[in-house]
Amino acid sequence: MFYLHIIQYVGFIGAQLTNSILVYLIVTRAKKLFGTYRYVMFSFAVYFSVYAWIEILTQPIIHIKSPACVVFMESPLKSYPSLGYHFTCLYCGSFALVISLLAAQFSYRYVAVCRPNTLAHHEPRILLGIFIPCLICFIAWYLFVYYGMSNSIEKQMYLKDELKKYYDEDSTTVPFIAVMYWSIGEDGERIWRFWDLMLLVACVITIGGCFAIIVFCATNIYLKMKNAGNNMSKRTIELNRQLFVTLTFQTVLPLFMMYIPVSLEITMPLFQIETGHLANFTAGSLAVYPSLEPVIAIFCIREFKKAVFL
Repeated sequence: MFYLHIIQYVGFIGAQLTNSILVYLIVTRAKKLFGTYRYVMFSFAVYFSVYAWIEILTQPIIHIKSPACVVFMESPLKSYPSLGYHFTCLYCGSFALVISLLAAQFSYRYVAVCRPNTLAHHEPRILLGIFIPCLICFIAWYLFVYYGMSNSIEKQMYLKDELKKYYDEDSTTVPFIAVMYWSIGEDGERIWRFWDLMLLVACVITIGGCFAIIVFCATNIYLKMKNAGNNMSKRTIELNRQLFVTLTFQTVLPLFMMYIPVSLEITMPLFQIETGHLANFTAGSLAVYPSLEPVIAIFCIREFKKAVFL
């Protein structure tokens, strides 16, 4: 856990540094390049700074003991159980906001490239229209976690020896959330837990829906750029290419550092696969990710790269 906390602090400092640089570049360099799209980029960069704060204030530890996966707080705020529980839920709810903001960026680029006349006439509505679903996804995911992974007496008792053995933590006092897919009745029968299963379904629908939007928009943007011909200037085509490459890498990165690991964490208990404290490789990946996302934009957008390295 000592090394995990080092990774979490390094990730936090790195996220504040790289996202601050990106925010500065957006404010000083992006106005002429991207128009109102800079507001979408700006919100994305600011969000990752906030996400890093949520992560460091939680300092989450992940543990799997089938049929449960638990995320508990290891920061000084764990002394305040109620506040700690809300922060832990907020941490997990933030995952939905990342993927929904990526879907929002792709949606905006789709309209800008494939429906430029619509963007010209309805730009404020489009900006509002892509951000409201992001907020809805975040609130919905937070509520899914709050109720579906609630800290119940049954979960506390099931995890009591496990948390004490590996982390010297008392499950009855430390703030945690946990998905637990079934419990065992007095006759040895497996009793499925409805809300925990619904949480899994909600995760699949949210992530799958956002990725479907991304794939749809990315495919249409690519085809439009490929067939642009004389309809766009070379400068416009090059700028759209840079933004497309940036968004593509910004989608692939969380896929491997966030969504595949998290999806494995919440599905492995369903198949009675136990990883114990090794699940914290995911916690380390989630801590580093916010510091890497802005680096992609800095390197892939030529004007930003020039400003930083020349």
